[in-house]
Amino acid sequence: MTGLAWLALAVTAVLALAEWFAVAASRRGLEYVAKPAVMVGLIAFAILLHPADSIERTFFVVALTFGLISDIFLMLPRDMFLLGLVAALVEHLAYIAGFNHRPHQAALLAVAAVIALVSVAVILPPVIRALRKNQPALVWPVVAYVTVFVIMVSSSGSTGSLVALAGALLFFYSDGLLAWNRFVKPLSWGRMGNIVLYHSGQALIVLSLLS
Repeated sequence: MTGLAWLALAVTAVLALAEWFAVAASRRGLEYVAKPAVMVGLIAFAILLHPADSIERTFFVVALTFGLISDIFLMLPRDMFLLGLVAALVEHLAYIAGFNHRPHQAALLAVAAVIALVSVAVILPPVIRALRKNQPALVWPVVAYVTVFVIMVSSSGSTGSLVALAGALLFFYSDGLLAWNRFVKPLSWGRMGNIVLYHSGQALIVLSLLS
């Protein structure tokens, strides 16, 4: 990995810590700057490192770009959840394309799929019940999104990379926590847990490009 890549990763880590502080201290102004800056840092890191597969890296950069767009939609004061969901859906499709560019490892794919499906069975039903009661128009978009997310997690396992799988699962649980916190019941630690899992997951996915 190049020196510039290490520098980009270090700067991104500092930005992530700033975002965590902003969430903990309810500093919305800092959050508006730090949250997209973390994704810009991860994009720079992905571009600067020497990947095992350059085509996979290209798909990941596209995914991170749409992740950045999704983050911006979701943090704006206006309710732009659906637009954020659509951008995140494209992000997952790009990750799926990147993961599937590698040769498939069937055993880890099966493990990843089972973990994802069990997790969905636990998290999704209360979310769907809450949506049917309060925001029924979001039920099918959320179901479609979760379906694609399960495919993304399974695809991360198909690479044979435990780093990729760990990143995809952390990302998955960050969104599960976001949905629970937003639609089912707000948790005192929900926003902090969401952002820590999200940043950690995205960073691990990018780091999986090295193996």
